[in-house]
Parts: sequence; structure tokens; C-alpha cells
Amino acid sequence: MYELVWKDSRFQLVRSRQPGAGGRNPDSLTCSLSHGDMDLQAWRDYVLRGRSHDALRDVIRRSWSRCRESGVDPGQEKCWDIRDERELGEEYRLLRELTLDVQTEIYSLIRSQGLLVTVSERRGYLLAMFGDVKALRAADRLNFGPGANWSEGSVGTNAIGTALTCGHPLRVQGPEHYCESHHGWVCTAAPIFGWDGKPLAVVDISGPLDSDHSRTLELAMYGARLIESRLYRMQAAQQLFQGSEVLHTLFQSQLAGLIYVDPNGRILDANAAAAALLGVSRTRLRGGRIQRLFDMSPVAAALRGGVSGGSPQGISVRCLVHERLSATAHPVVSPNRALMGTLVVLSESKPAPWTVSKPPSAQDPFVKVLGRSQALQEALNLARRVAESDTTVLLVGESGTGKEVLARAIHEASSRKKGPFVAVNCGAIPSGLIQSVLFGYVEGAFTGARRGGSPGKFEQASGGTLFLDEIAEMPLDMQVNLLRVLEEGQICRVGGTRAVPMDVRILAATHRDLEDRVRQGLFREDLFYRLNVVRIVLPPLRERDEDILILARHFIDTISRKLHRTIRFVSPDFYGALLAHRWPGNVRELRHAIEAAIALMPGDVLGPESLPDRVRNLPERRPVPAPDSQEFNLKKVEAETIRRAYAHFKGNITETARALGIGRNTLYVKLRKLKIL
Repeated sequence: MYELVWKDSRFQLVRSRQPGAGGRNPDSLTCSLSHGDMDLQAWRDYVLRGRSHDALRDVIRRSWSRCRESGVDPGQEKCWDIRDERELGEEYRLLRELTLDVQTEIYSLIRSQGLLVTVSERRGYLLAMFGDVKALRAADRLNFGPGANWSEGSVGTNAIGTALTCGHPLRVQGPEHYCESHHGWVCTAAPIFGWDGKPLAVVDISGPLDSDHSRTLELAMYGARLIESRLYRMQAAQQLFQGSEVLHTLFQSQLAGLIYVDPNGRILDANAAAAALLGVSRTRLRGGRIQRLFDMSPVAAALRGGVSGGSPQGISVRCLVHERLSATAHPVVSPNRALMGTLVVLSESKPAPWTVSKPPSAQDPFVKVLGRSQALQEALNLARRVAESDTTVLLVGESGTGKEVLARAIHEASSRKKGPFVAVNCGAIPSGLIQSVLFGYVEGAFTGARRGGSPGKFEQASGGTLFLDEIAEMPLDMQVNLLRVLEEGQICRVGGTRAVPMDVRILAATHRDLEDRVRQGLFREDLFYRLNVVRIVLPPLRERDEDILILARHFIDTISRKLHRTIRFVSPDFYGALLAHRWPGNVRELRHAIEAAIALMPGDVLGPESLPDRVRNLPERRPVPAPDSQEFNLKKVEAETIRRAYAHFKGNITETARALGIGRNTLYVKLRKLKIL
């Protein structure tokens, strides 16, 4: 099965990814519409002379009249009103999801007959299109595809647009189409009605004249009734839910997360708290499948067992997207025990992100490295395996990815956890001091040396762990000394002669490519191999989308307490802005962005407007200095512009005149006035 899709500003034919339908036959539908014999001359007489033939059916005559009055061009070759799904709104998206499987089922019954099947919403915009290659290629030439407007006002008389207008099934064949480019087609459509009796959508089966159209009418009507029944059930559940204004108000005002689902598993509504807990906007939730968010199998099992409404405690269901969320499902049943929908209540297993929470358990130091992405978990698993040994570890990752946090976790998980953890930023120490900082010095080693000398970082870390951050920035001459210390296991203070045994585990980190630094001669190869015993790579935040919300909620919790700010609610759009940003500064940038937002939020609701401009993809706002009154002097501005252009083009009159947009002679005059020539 093939599908016509709109991509890169044109329709493209692709093999459909929709699952194939079974072989179920529709109920027999005894309905047919005859059409009078009409040739091309009847169409020409009406279009050119406004004269109507007796053979013209009333429904076609009235449609042609509407097309003529609205100014439809009978000679237009294609549809030019094509919209993106985002422009067509939520109703379009919901209806498309609701009807896809029906379209594929109908196609399975007309396969290899040179036909295509599509559904249009109430305005005439097509939802999706499946069919045989021949039919889809012909449709492509007309721009007859998803997002195209097939109403009468757009492309003239056709089965879709005319069925929407007249409200009954019909077939439009050959020259009955108002636009000549459609004369090679036969189109059959059946409207789908809402509760108010007005057409909500249309099911259409179309194909070239030589295709097999013998069953298209009954299949179009079958599809329309099938979709119609689904819509009725969904609307009934929604009306039941929203029928009570008090109930609806309570639903939206609850602090607990609430999601209401129709009997088919479609989300009818979700309150703001549920959207915030799931990190998804309410718009994206509505119309989606509840099974994508929760394991609803316990509910189905309970209903099969005869549960009618469930216990007051509800039926526990597992959240598939956030392990920290717990959820209970409460089936809503009618007095005759028919399922009308399900209410899903969300809560957090631990305190909400904007409430005071206890720090992570100290039993597993690696819980401080927040995230559950696969790349991060691989790094943590490797870190756990090497933590117990004294093996040297090299941590590699971009700035801000949490290398020091992971180094501390390795230390706290090791047998040295009772010893000190000493961190040194090798790039922040002046080259003339780095040796005395690392190895210490004896009294009198240099002018200003402390009486009694001073131990270095290696001695301070004795019995524990020394973390050498930004190791790639260490000067080359110092790398030799460091290598000797690592090989011999002892140090000698600056100015001293006595060797001091060293009992230290080394962890190093860098955001640079050390192998590349070795090739450039900026890092010693022997030191590289000495440090690169076990290599752990920390992924950048842009490759850990699922971790962004976990980190964000943690930072909101800790920073709000630090700044003594009460956060009543976090807007889903706030989380949306975080997910859309690329985070070149990684976790560090995320933390500071959230801190800025909490500090700047005007009330107790944390929204995207408080985030820095760079996170909201806005240009940085720079203060505009108040202009000096002299800047408004036109002659001075012109003179300065001429001087700068003349200097830029190094006195070339032709280039300068062209850049200024004036003639050479005019430029000569102005240069003389300015006494430049």
C-alpha cells in the first residue's frame, strides 16, 4: 500500500507505514446513485455559454451554479490551497488519527483496482491518502493529497466538496467535474455527520475513469458510518464529562493530575497539573492514546472480570514515561454498566518538583548523577565497576556535563570514601605555581614561602582521591613531573630533597580530545597512556533528551529552596522551552538558566517568559544607548559614511560610488567638499 504525503513543498509517493487491515467484509449496503449520461459538450455549453442540458443532474447543476458564482476557474490545472498540518488545528489532527485505520481497512478491500481512499474534514482539507501507485501518481498531478483543500470553492464540483455542501452520498464522474483537469476521474463520497446533523467529514474513494468503481459507493458509506459511530461514542463521553459545569471546573482546578479518557482509549482532556507532571502540553495530550503513557492492561482485566466503576482507591496503573509517577484509573460507567470513560489520577511517588524534598540517599553515591538515558547509564555502569579499585580513570566530556560530580561519586563509592576528595583545576593555576600547588614546598623554597613550608594537593589527598580536572591544560614541562610522580608513587616538595610516599588515587578529566593534543605535540604520549587506563565518556545534554526534565525538576526543587521562592505551579511551556534548547553549556547551563528563571519570575508560577533569551531562542537584548543630538545631523552622518567607504575601498572611486549608490561625478564633488581630494 502506498501513501501520498506532503514533504519539501511538494507531494511525494511513499510506501505506507500503516498496518495492513484484515479481510473483514463490510455489511451489505444496498444503495446506488445513478447519474445521467453527460458528454463533454454539455460541460462546454454551460462553462462557455451558461446553458444547461436536460441530461445534467440537479445536484451537479446546482453545484456548477455555485462554482460559477464564486468565481472558480474551470481551466485551473491544480489545487493551490495546501496547508501544513500545524495550520489546520487540533480538530484536523484528532480526526486524522481517528480515521487512519478505517482508511487502511477500506483500501484493503479495493487493493489493485486503481483506486485511492481519503478523508476530508468539514472545510474540505484532506487528512491522509492511501491507494495504488497509478491512482496516487495521477492525484499528484492535481495536487490531490493531504492538506489540499478539495471544497467546491477551491477546486469546483467534486464528490468531496459537493457532498460536504449537499449532505448526502454521491458520485461525480468525468465531465460532471467543474474543472476540466478532473474530467479523467470518477469520485465517490459519503458524508460523516455530527450530532447536529451537519457534515463533519467525508470519506472519498476516487480513481481514473478506467478503474473499477463497482463497489466504491457502498464502501465509502461503510467507512463513513464506521467513523461516525466512533465520533458519536467519543462525543458522548465528552458530553457526559463536560455536561456538568461544576464537574469540569473542579477537574481543571485540581492540583492532582487528572486525565479523562474515552472508551476507545483516546484522551479527551487533561488538566494543567497532569500536563506539568508529564512534561507535555495539554494540546499534545488531547486526542492521543492513553496506552502510550500508561500500561492500562490492569483496567482491561478488571473490566473483563465484571468490575463496574472500580473501588474508591482505583486500579493501579504503571506510567511508561516517568517512573516517579504513580497513577490510578477509575472507570466511569453508566447505570446499565456500559463503560463511558476512565479517569486517570496522577501523583508523584516522591514530592513534587516545586516542594521541599530530602536529599538523595547516601547508600548509592551515583544517584547524585541524575538521568536515565542509555548513554548516561552506560557511563555510570562503567564507573560503578571501577569504583572499588584504585585504577586511574579518565573522564571525558564537554564542559558542564558533570565530570566532577561523577568523580565525587566514584570516590564515595570506593574504599577511600573516608579519605579526602581534593579537586584541582589544572587550567586555573598559573604555570609558575602549578608545581608548588601540586607537590607543595619547603620553608625558604622561594621568596614569600610560608614558614614551615606547605603541603601540596597530593599530600592533602593522602588516603583519598585527587581529581585533576582540565588535565589537557597542564603545561608540557609539568607533565614530565606528574608522570614521574605517578610512576614512582612518591613526591618531593619544591626546594626539598626528601621523598614523600604517596597514597592517592588519581581521577583525571578533560573536555578536549587528548589523542589529538598528543598528535599536535601539546600533550605527552606517555602521560596520556598512564592516565587513559579506564576511559569514561559523559554524553552532552543534547543527546540526553529524556534527562532534561529530570534535571530540571531537581534544579527547580533545590534552587527554589536556596532562593526562598515559592513555586505553586510550573507551566508546561516552561518545560517545552527547555526541551527545545540545544544546551551547548550542558547541565551547567541548564542549572543557571533555571536559577535565572526562578530569580526573575514575577509571581509564583514558573513560565518560559522568565528564561534567558538564548533559551527561548530570542536574540539577546542589548541596551540601546541614548543617541547624542549630533547623531541626527544628516550632513555629518553622510560625511562619515563617505569617509568610511572611501577608506574601505582604498581610494577606488568606482567601487566607492557603487557601494554608496551614487554616480562617480557626484562622489568627486562630495569628496572635494569634504577636502578629501
